[in-house]
Parts: sequence; structure tokens; C-alpha cells
Amino acid sequence: MKRDLREWMAEHAPAKGTEPLEPVMTIGEAARITGLSESALRKYEAAGLILFHRSSGNVRVISREDLQRVRLIRTMIKKQGLNLEGIRRLWSLLPCWELKGCSAESQATCPVLLGTNQPCWVIHRAEGGCDGDLCRQCPVYRVAAGAINDMKSLLHEPVRRKTVPA
Repeated sequence: MKRDLREWMAEHAPAKGTEPLEPVMTIGEAARITGLSESALRKYEAAGLILFHRSSGNVRVISREDLQRVRLIRTMIKKQGLNLEGIRRLWSLLPCWELKGCSAESQATCPVLLGTNQPCWVIHRAEGGCDGDLCRQCPVYRVAAGAINDMKSLLHEPVRRKTVPA
């Protein structure tokens, strides 16, 4: 039986609540809550769409924010007709260097700007993050899922129509 997140949190979360990034459930529990299989969640991770926490025993543990991201990915697949590769390529278009305000020196050597089709967190995660930030805590990674429907406003400045004198 599929369980509701509120029900699960009521049973398992600390009394004071949890931070959105705090790992609170296993991948099996997340699978039951979302109605997805554990293998689907692992595929999302392998595609670079989500960066799950790992316990000291290397077990995937999932935060509330991760769960929300999983639901957004599922919506993009089911309702918008995207596949994992399409979502990953869309997220690779995010101008992370602008959103983070990277210096010109950093941009000159950044592999994200060299024409890759990987989101910045996939590339930088292997390096331990960019500019000392852990990728899963990076604001670019954290807003990417929600930004997909507003991608145009992130990629382009608003076009101001010039009025032609009559």
C-alpha cells in the first residue's frame, strides 16, 4: 500500500521537524511513498538528476527535498513527455556561472562552459564541488527542478519591445 509523506513523517520524523536537506528515509521508504520502484530512483541518480545522501555504510538516504525532486522528475516524464536524457540536457542549460556569480577566472577554466551536455553538479561532483561548495547544497542544484518550467526567464533577459512612433 502506498503511504503518504505526511503519515510517514508523523511516524518517523523528530518531534521538532526536519530540515529540507536532512536525510530522513531509505530509498525503499521513498519508493513506497512515491509509488516508484527502487530501481527507478537509482536510475534517476545514475542519470545525474538527483544526488542522494549516503550514510556511513554507503546506503542511500533521502531528504524531503529529494522526495520533492523525485516527484518533479516524475511529473516531467509523465505529463511533459520528457525522458531522463531530455531532463538532464535541459538542466545542463542552466547558466550556473551567472546564477552563482562565478568570477571570470573561474569561468575561463570551468568545464561546464566548454559545451558539455551535463548539469554542473554532475561535472563538479567528481571534483568535490565547485568553489568549495557541495553540489547537493548548491543553490543551482536545489532550484533546477523547479526552474524547468521557467527556463526561458533564466536563460534570457526580458525582451523590451520598442514602441515605434506613429
